[in-house]
Amino acid sequence: MPDTFRATLRVTGAGRLREFAERVRSIMVRDIDAEHYTECHREGQLEYRFELKKGLPFPDFAAASQDFPELRVEAEWVHPQQGMRGRAVIENGRLTESATEPLGKVDLRYDVTLTVEDGRLMLAMACREAAGELLGYAANAERHGYFHYAGGRLRVADGAGENWADGTPIEERMLIALEDVAFTFADEWLWFDQSSGTQADLERARYADFGYAVRGANVRSQALAHLRRSGEDTTEGLRLSSLDELGREARAALLAAWRSERIR
Repeated sequence: MPDTFRATLRVTGAGRLREFAERVRSIMVRDIDAEHYTECHREGQLEYRFELKKGLPFPDFAAASQDFPELRVEAEWVHPQQGMRGRAVIENGRLTESATEPLGKVDLRYDVTLTVEDGRLMLAMACREAAGELLGYAANAERHGYFHYAGGRLRVADGAGENWADGTPIEERMLIALEDVAFTFADEWLWFDQSSGTQADLERARYADFGYAVRGANVRSQALAHLRRSGEDTTEGLRLSSLDELGREARAALLAAWRSERIR
């Protein structure tokens, strides 16, 4: 996963929502530090989803809010690198509520398989179960995505996007749960070619020492050592798994879907 974090800002109230949206657009266009976001508005509510590297866009929304005292801006974010989630409210140009809390550790089942000869990641997946359904994240050397498995049906959001492959938006609370799985798993097992910083530089150097090519997703060198010690040598490659029967069903469905490209 790239070194970013997500935030969602929702604007509600019995007021001038359309005018507020226009004001935000005009401010964001002029803000040279504005980061990528999408607008997902619906009747009676504006919703902005951000992919952030620099920080939360509070100043822009506070500036827009000053002339719309009847509207309420509520922000929620998850910052896996800092291990925190937070919530804040802006009204009449002022921050009126703010709270942060540590992210809880997600209890995960996982499966990691890579080729012995060149360290190529064949599949890494992690999931957690809730009421007989699995929410998870999977990656191989070329691609990654969220998945949901229930009743024998697999849904995938390729690229770890905000929509399922059929175009249906992922419900916000489910998206947050999927992100928790993905970032918790990646923090222990994976690093990515888009990663930057001292740790990423160290992983690149270690891969060079191993004689391995760096691909889109890669197993962390420390996890790689664990995999070599404890993994099972299978026809697919070197594999380490804690999946139960339901997880193994999801893994088989995911592999079949990615190989055939028929993902629902």
